[in-house]
Amino acid sequence: MVRPGTLRGHLALPYVLLILAVMLVLGAYLVIAARTLYTDRLSEQLETQARLVGEIVGPDLEAGKGVAEIDPVLERLHREIGPRVTIIAADGVVVGDSGVPGVPAENHGQRPEVLAALRTGTGIARRMSVTTGGEFLYVAVALRDPPGAVSRVALPLSEVDAAVWRIQRDIVIAAFSASLLAVGVAVFVAGRIAKPLDDLRRQAHAVAAGRLDVSVEPAATKEIGELGRAFNTMVAELRRSMEETDRSRSRMEAVLASLSDGVIITDREGVVAQVNDAAARMLGTDTTEAMGQPFMLISRDHELAALLRSALTSHSPATITVEHGLRRRMLEVSAQKVIGIREELGLVVLRDVTDLRRLEAVRREFVANVSHELRTPLASIKALVETLEAGAVDDPSVALDFLGRIVGEVDRLAALVDELLDLARLESGRVNLRWQALEPVDLVVRAVQRLRPQIDRAGLNLMVDVPQGLPLVRADRARVEQVLLNLVHNAVKFTPAGGLIRVSGDVDDGMLRVDVHDSGAGIPKDEQRRLFERFYKADRARRSEGSGLGLAIAKHIVQAHGGTIAVESEPHHGATFSFTLPLVPGEQSPDGDQADPGGAGTP
Repeated sequence: MVRPGTLRGHLALPYVLLILAVMLVLGAYLVIAARTLYTDRLSEQLETQARLVGEIVGPDLEAGKGVAEIDPVLERLHREIGPRVTIIAADGVVVGDSGVPGVPAENHGQRPEVLAALRTGTGIARRMSVTTGGEFLYVAVALRDPPGAVSRVALPLSEVDAAVWRIQRDIVIAAFSASLLAVGVAVFVAGRIAKPLDDLRRQAHAVAAGRLDVSVEPAATKEIGELGRAFNTMVAELRRSMEETDRSRSRMEAVLASLSDGVIITDREGVVAQVNDAAARMLGTDTTEAMGQPFMLISRDHELAALLRSALTSHSPATITVEHGLRRRMLEVSAQKVIGIREELGLVVLRDVTDLRRLEAVRREFVANVSHELRTPLASIKALVETLEAGAVDDPSVALDFLGRIVGEVDRLAALVDELLDLARLESGRVNLRWQALEPVDLVVRAVQRLRPQIDRAGLNLMVDVPQGLPLVRADRARVEQVLLNLVHNAVKFTPAGGLIRVSGDVDDGMLRVDVHDSGAGIPKDEQRRLFERFYKADRARRSEGSGLGLAIAKHIVQAHGGTIAVESEPHHGATFSFTLPLVPGEQSPDGDQADPGGAGTP
């Protein structure tokens, strides 16, 4: 179907209109030409017939015959040739007329065709017949014999018009048929040209809609075929470019998603165009909600917004550290302007340095604690040595006492250094554990019994509650005993005389769980989370002379075994330290009797 405005319409309609106009003009011309040609030939035919009639009737006129003799001849000629036949004498009197035989007619000497025939030899006229009242085509011929007489034939114009109309009808039918054929050819040719272009248009719309799996069939026409092949090449290149772009975007998104640092990309107006998960977490927002929002809105911090504005208006990057949000996280934020090919972007990088600052504080505290722990025995040794130098060395009893103290301080320093080295090896994973399958009862009882004298001197009660027949544990005996010694030793230090220390063990969730409970002063909640830090000591109620490394070492030993260590305590209700150890694979958990070695189960 040809519609205006389409390519097929633009191609076909001008040709159709041109063909119709040409056929209309040509048809009109042919109609007029056919009418004229037919009239001319009919006039020539009538002239011939008029001459023939004159030659036949001429002798009768010279013989002086009248209407009675001539009319029958004319009637016979009329029947043979068809047209009306009239003979006009030189004086204009009608001497015979096949149209009205026997009826006297008025003088025809002044008829146009008669006058023209007398003047030129032949006269032609189209007019109404005064005699018959009909419209005729008259052709008159002057006779040579007798001179002045005129032979005239007439044909009704209705017959002439009917013949001309038939010719015109045939011409119109032929012109209409030719027009239909020409229009059909024009539409067909336009379709041949427009169809591949229309297919190209549809595929171009598909590409614009995001479909890159389309292609066109190149047309047979060279130019349009080359256009189709160029379109297919363009789509293939676009598909390759889009795939490369998608790969680059996926890589960038993967990189941004895997970064621990937060990354935000904005346009030159500060509207967020890209944000990774780390940045969303740091700012307490969502990546989807942040897209398209002003940076000020998602950062909710005037310092960060001012930092980005400053970076976008200058070419130098800037970095600040701010305390952000209700959680008071320390963020190190840098912003700079990135100039691309067609746009300017803002790049904001956020780094959560809260843990780093905390570790830095722990490092400073560690250095301070180590310095303090080293300074105290060194100061004592220095004072003792100076006293000896001042003359106390001459007093044997005093010298021996001071030397003993010096040896004690040196031992304290050596123990501190050993603990530091031991902790460093544990933290770095450079400790080789000697794995053994151990009986839980034997493991716990041996460690606790080593501190029995100290427990008795402190006036404390000890209870060991470990069932017999527990599954074997996979552990390093010396290291686990070190953990138990640290925990029980802490319980002894912080439990007043008459208190109770209870060591129990049982299988819990596929692990051996060991609990060391004391009835001492307890530990405040806010200090429990730091108990396993190096050199950390609880409040004054639990202060001691220890280095503060015991619990840190115990934690790393337990973790090296694949277990966990924790504390539960409330002020004035004692404390319970618990740790777990893995069982030997395949070991079951049979029921057994409780072990109370050496009567230790009785307070």
